[in-house]
Amino acid sequence: MPKTLEAPAAKKATRGRAAPTPKEPTIGEDGELLFTLRDRKRALEAEAKAIEDQAKEIEERLLQKMDATGVEKFSTSRGTLSISSSVVADVQDWDAFGAYIVKNKFLHLLQRRVSEPAYRELLDGGKKVPGVQPFTKKRLNMRASAS
Repeated sequence: MPKTLEAPAAKKATRGRAAPTPKEPTIGEDGELLFTLRDRKRALEAEAKAIEDQAKEIEERLLQKMDATGVEKFSTSRGTLSISSSVVADVQDWDAFGAYIVKNKFLHLLQRRVSEPAYRELLDGGKKVPGVQPFTKKRLNMRASAS
């Protein structure tokens, strides 16, 4: 189980004295903890990226070897590896693709996600988009001070 960082807590009781109630971390303590967690996350993400890159390299090498030898499936002591294929879209002309979707009413070809910048642009222009309710999403921004 991963170890979690905690803000400094009050000291434990000694020799019969009642333990003080844990104090709520200050804004500064929570801020420092957040920077520490962000730094740890970035280090782990960098490690995960290096592992992903190595795995992709090995996958590509395996696919080439399997294609060259005509092998579509094989097993090791740890499991079975096999090649699967699926057809995906690689749009070359977005204007032609968009016109096709509109003309044939094939909106199901698109994923259902609103472009946030385009939506904000319409709102800023005074337009109301039917079926959509504006929602203000808040997030905390962090910028490390220069060392």
